[in-house]
Amino acid sequence: MVQGKPGDGLPRGEFLLIRLLLIPLVRTFFTWQIAFWLFKRESRIIISLLEALSEEERLRQVIINKTFAIEDHSRQFSLNMVIEHLCIAGRKVTGVITALSQESEFTEIVTIAGVKPFANRSGTLDDFKSFVEEYKTFFTALPKRHSKMTKPHPWFYSFNNFDWNAFMYMHTFIHRRQIQAIIKALKENR
Repeated sequence: MVQGKPGDGLPRGEFLLIRLLLIPLVRTFFTWQIAFWLFKRESRIIISLLEALSEEERLRQVIINKTFAIEDHSRQFSLNMVIEHLCIAGRKVTGVITALSQESEFTEIVTIAGVKPFANRSGTLDDFKSFVEEYKTFFTALPKRHSKMTKPHPWFYSFNNFDWNAFMYMHTFIHRRQIQAIIKALKENR
């Protein structure tokens, strides 16, 4: 049975692996363009996976096995709920990157619970496609300078604008794996 509430966090081992290994590796080896290319790649994979399914399938909630970097509460989402989360979080991150790129403070408090899906609703795939296009346009116009100003991630470090751009890829990758787990569970429950 899935337990927990939004924002409860990750198991300690996963949290430490991400904080002490993955984030430092990304900061060291990624560039603006690599992170953006990987974000676009993950987005294309997600769109392709979801376009192969009916809206009814995308709305069906299933419980998936524990998946790396997915908190327990989110293991009972539908595909549309994952996509809504990606849109909400992605638009929030775009606002953070915008402010930090201008060396301005992003004063809104960002919480994990605050970027969870509002409901299990239709139409999220089209919204995700729109968001991906918005982010491509945003990124293309973005000055690629590392900001001095930072904004804390609710679970990890304070990120500058570059870190938040790299986070967009990591976040999309993590949820693509969640989407694949949901699709697997849907097939098993047919």
